[in-house]
Amino acid sequence: MPEAERELPPITWAPGGMPQAARDLGRFAASTDLMSAVLYGAPLPELLTSVAAHARTMAGASLAFIALPDREANELRVAVAVGTGSDAIRDLTVRRGRSMIGRAFSTRRALSARVAGDTALPGLPPGPILLLPLETGETVRGVLAVAGRPGDQSFDKPVARELIRFADLAVRLVELAEAHR
Repeated sequence: MPEAERELPPITWAPGGMPQAARDLGRFAASTDLMSAVLYGAPLPELLTSVAAHARTMAGASLAFIALPDREANELRVAVAVGTGSDAIRDLTVRRGRSMIGRAFSTRRALSARVAGDTALPGLPPGPILLLPLETGETVRGVLAVAGRPGDQSFDKPVARELIRFADLAVRLVELAEAHR
């Protein structure tokens, strides 16, 4: 079969163990929710909270958060956090050069660790973490992170790929919403 005619596997935005119908429903719900929020002019904090909540669900994670550049050029602040332990990390700041979050932001590369032992961010649970730069192609707007519970397995490659795709869609929708304000 020629390359152009080969049927591609569907893109899924849900944990790999879910049945196909549930993955399709999750992908549709996340996409529709974010697009609707943009179209109806949701305020930025609400939009970011929705992004974090959907990422948390898709990853099957206990915690998700978004860190954005702070007033200080070399710091990132946890602007949004949802899930277990979210109150402990919300509004904390970390220096870009001294944290995993800062490294994901600066290098524009996704990072995964089996144990989130980032002493720069006290209150982060000691479990697996996946950090994804929210990159538009021209600039990095922040970092989306999902964290598991202590003893959980690391986030596998299919989940990481799904979240990378989701983060790409999310940052573009946020940028679109800001352009329309």
